[in-house]
Amino acid sequence: ACPTCDGLGSQRAIDANLIVPDENVSLRDGAISPWAKSTSPYYAQTLEALGKAYGFKLGDKFKDLSAEAQQAVLHGTGEREITFQYDDGLRSYKTTKTFEGVIPNLDRRWKETESAWMREEIERFMSATPCPACNGYRLKPEALSVKIAGRHIGEVTELSIRKADRWFTDLPAQLNEKQNEIAVRVLKEIRERLRFLNDVGLDYLTLSRNSGTLSGGESQRIRLASQIGSGLTGVLYVLDEPSIGLHQRDNARLLDTLKHLRDIGNTVIVVEHDEDAILHADYVVDIGPAAGIHGGEIIAQGTPQQ
Repeated sequence: ACPTCDGLGSQRAIDANLIVPDENVSLRDGAISPWAKSTSPYYAQTLEALGKAYGFKLGDKFKDLSAEAQQAVLHGTGEREITFQYDDGLRSYKTTKTFEGVIPNLDRRWKETESAWMREEIERFMSATPCPACNGYRLKPEALSVKIAGRHIGEVTELSIRKADRWFTDLPAQLNEKQNEIAVRVLKEIRERLRFLNDVGLDYLTLSRNSGTLSGGESQRIRLASQIGSGLTGVLYVLDEPSIGLHQRDNARLLDTLKHLRDIGNTVIVVEHDEDAILHADYVVDIGPAAGIHGGEIIAQGTPQQ
């Protein structure tokens, strides 16, 4: 795994678009989102001092600030020192120093704080960005340096299941005799698993897809595909509307998969409204007459023909 992102492929970082969500808002009216709700005069006085140095006023919209001024506010003044005048009603003082910048300040506080509340507050202004070390591939450089047919493993996992199936099918023609001898069993296993995923209508997913971004139906069909590959028998499968969102062609392949599970010695119970699924069932139980508290009664049962 990539040592920089621990194999996640991404890192959380302060997002400038979340710091300034609307560039049409003036600095006085809260253009800098993390500072917008503060009642302390500190932030306004900080911006006033920066404004004197970079030629803007608090009434200016953020989009009207020069690129140099925006850079100073968000990312700091670098080595340039600014004179700040602070007055909180109890004391007044002047200091000359560099300005850290809103983004570096939040990043530093997020890393240093021991307060869970503070970390949670700062994380509101963070988003996931591709890891700069592995470019989102999640692996260390040594692993990514190995290529087969012009692709490293990270590039292969970016393929959709449909394209990956085609790539692995064509791969033996690009290998020499010795390589094919080594790869034949591995390729057979890979192609079988890809076929299972294709058969349950998931050919559009990429192999690198984060499981947390899958819909309930997609997750259910992935588990179904893994069960097909296991070859287990004597198992009871209960599926909740697995055909939701499927094209008619993919729905037919899903039904073939469910029938295959049945034929090898399993029981498959499906909660389904799809007419094709109902007509292909061995036995149908119609529960109604309506949904929720208005249902729960067996309206009809029997084979589809009955």
